[in-house]
Amino acid sequence: MTSTNGAAPSRIARRFWFLGLGVAVVVAVYTAAWFYGADRLKAVVRGQLSDASVAVACTGLDVRGYPFRIGVFCDSLGLDDSRTGTSASFGALRSAAQVYRPGHAVVELDGPAQVRVAPDLSLDADWDLLHASVVAGTAALERVSVAYDALRGTFTPGMGRTPLTFTVRHGEMHTRENGAVLDAALSLTGLELKVADTAVPSLDAAVDLSIEGAAGWLASGPPENVPRDTKGELRRFGLDFGNGNTAVLSGPYAIDEDGLLSGHFEVRVNGIDSVRDLVKRAFPELADTADSVTQTIRGLSGGSDDARVRLKVDDGVVYLGFIPIAAIPPL
Repeated sequence: MTSTNGAAPSRIARRFWFLGLGVAVVVAVYTAAWFYGADRLKAVVRGQLSDASVAVACTGLDVRGYPFRIGVFCDSLGLDDSRTGTSASFGALRSAAQVYRPGHAVVELDGPAQVRVAPDLSLDADWDLLHASVVAGTAALERVSVAYDALRGTFTPGMGRTPLTFTVRHGEMHTRENGAVLDAALSLTGLELKVADTAVPSLDAAVDLSIEGAAGWLASGPPENVPRDTKGELRRFGLDFGNGNTAVLSGPYAIDEDGLLSGHFEVRVNGIDSVRDLVKRAFPELADTADSVTQTIRGLSGGSDDARVRLKVDDGVVYLGFIPIAAIPPL
């Protein structure tokens, strides 16, 4: 009897010992696999950066996140595209993906950012927080989302031209593959623009559209001539000026090889006089056009302050009914 009682604790001890040994082996194998994978990921990133058609510089490249995450880190990020004469620099980059879901990564990027496009277009910007979510399938990227807070900056359109300063309280951009179509949505909250001494009152803006045949852009980037030679559906382009004053545009569109826009659009305006006054204040050179368009819309909508009309755009010429009211320069 005594012999039997002594054997039971011995068997239990051996089981715990084997269990502990098994756990240690699993942890050791997992740790070795993680660091091997991290080294391979770093090598792949370096290889892709050196083989890319756009030169990419990632200073202080490192892979971190052990034990349950893995991600690429850079102290600073730089891009140089000699084909288009575009160069850009950014602050630190941090990324992370769960080990069990490597195709879904979260990325944070620090400012400031400087973008230069030959010969003399430039963009300088900074932000409080910018983060992105990237989902990749077996072949390529499937979804990309970006959100940012307190974006501010200056865009200089060219030598001798007046720069545009801007601030955005919060912004988001979402893109996804939908068959051969690329769906894209953009929202800006608290957008403020200023050109010289002219300031556009704070507004909210939102765009929701689809671009036919553009699903591959997420993986390879858009072609150099974008937005030319594209077509799709503008589901909504909305501006909210506050106090119930809004303007919404929607309809199918096409942009030809010369950058001329064509399409059929429905326009809904609430508070047409207030919207007209805001346009005139922001763009004094369009005052006469704004008055003329407002008068025409009022006539077609029965004099109401809330109007719904249809616009036709043919090779950059905007028609309200059969009346040409404006010309859109090539995009």
